[in-house]
Amino acid sequence: MNVFITGASSGLGEGMARHYAKPGAVIGLCARRAPLLAELAQTIEAHGARAIVYAVDVSDTAEMQKTADHFIAACGKVDLVIANAGIGIPHRTLEGESEPIAKLMRINVIGVTNTVVPFVPAMVRQGGGTLVAVSSIAGHRGLPGRAAYSASKAAARTFMDALRLDLDGTNVHAMTLCPGFVHTPLTATLNGKLPFVISCDEAVMLMSEAIAARRKTYSFPWQMRILGFIMKHGSEAVVRKLSPAARTRAPE
Repeated sequence: MNVFITGASSGLGEGMARHYAKPGAVIGLCARRAPLLAELAQTIEAHGARAIVYAVDVSDTAEMQKTADHFIAACGKVDLVIANAGIGIPHRTLEGESEPIAKLMRINVIGVTNTVVPFVPAMVRQGGGTLVAVSSIAGHRGLPGRAAYSASKAAARTFMDALRLDLDGTNVHAMTLCPGFVHTPLTATLNGKLPFVISCDEAVMLMSEAIAARRKTYSFPWQMRILGFIMKHGSEAVVRKLSPAARTRAPE
């Protein structure tokens, strides 16, 4: 199986890379932190897979196109693309700070399209493949303290929904994964108690099962699906009450 993953240097991306590192597989590892990618590549190759490292910023459209072209040429066939790279930012909207929001949108939204779109023609030609965007439960409803993050994750989910319609009849599947809280570096700097938080290993298991089943939009864990439904359809007073504390500092 040939798999390309962004945000592969840590967290869910690293976990997914390790999961798919089986003998004969080719794993494309894309992230900004080259030293961490190099370490992960050694682990993957120790499991009998081939690792190809791309130290690239997903917000760079031209570089991501070159990266996709290189991976396609190296593999011949690409089975799975996971647009996992994403960031969170401290809550500073009321202070009028728009540049952090612009950066978040470049990574969380443009980064997704930069990742999946270049692989579409090759997958259509080969007659199949799966394109995955990692969104969030937060993408189902705008949350206090997370205006930019919620909007970016909703945009990614909506894009993949429409792309799936565009790909009808091609056997290429576009889908979205919407995790709740997972123990990763991204959540390590969040404040307060995280509801229904799960381990990275458990999240990887659920994500890989959803990918194998070619789900359309998959929210997890099951408790967060229920909470997400309540928040999506509840009043703004309910949303304010149930929302966890806003992020006050950036992830490491």
